[in-house]
Amino acid sequence: MKTKVLLIGAALGLAVATASADAVYSSNVVGYVNVDLTAGWNMIANPLDSGNNVLSNVIAEAPDETAVYKFVDGNYVIASYIEDDGGWDNDFSMKPGEGVFLYAPEAFTVTFVGEVKAGFHSVPLPAGWSLIASPTPVAGDLDEIDLTSAVEDGDTVYKFENGNYTIAEYVEEDGGWDNIINVGVAEGFFLSKATASVWTRGFEIK
Repeated sequence: MKTKVLLIGAALGLAVATASADAVYSSNVVGYVNVDLTAGWNMIANPLDSGNNVLSNVIAEAPDETAVYKFVDGNYVIASYIEDDGGWDNDFSMKPGEGVFLYAPEAFTVTFVGEVKAGFHSVPLPAGWSLIASPTPVAGDLDEIDLTSAVEDGDTVYKFENGNYTIAEYVEEDGGWDNIINVGVAEGFFLSKATASVWTRGFEIK
């Protein structure tokens, strides 16, 4: 899976206040992320806020019979792209911070379009299994993406790549993760946790 990211510093939603000459604007970053998916299984995530983060908006088109599997409360909710029916047969959310499995009958490219909102963004981490992603489009290892601050001894990450899982366990006695896993922009991963917590990431416009 190859990813190309373009983030453009822009004043989104620029407006001029009618009662004064001062401009009111957002300091968010807007842009797009291209993700080249392989035929077969891919674990991906929506890295940008489109304003309407449902599957039909986030991935508007896909090859016929593409399927997306969202992991919810220990089970998969499934959506299939049926070309003859005009699109997805289920339209669940695909917000930043939520990972999904996508099965593609052939290779294709997904273009995510939206913004990165400045400030702090939280991803709830339930006890047990969850399929998650970074809520901001910044890549790095598990320390660099600040996941370490939300885990405890024995919590384990499973990253799917090339048909296999790469695994890293947080070992408190050893001072950190027992394996280096790099998480790219628009990549999802499984997390197994003993107790619930919240993962918070910040994004600063410079």
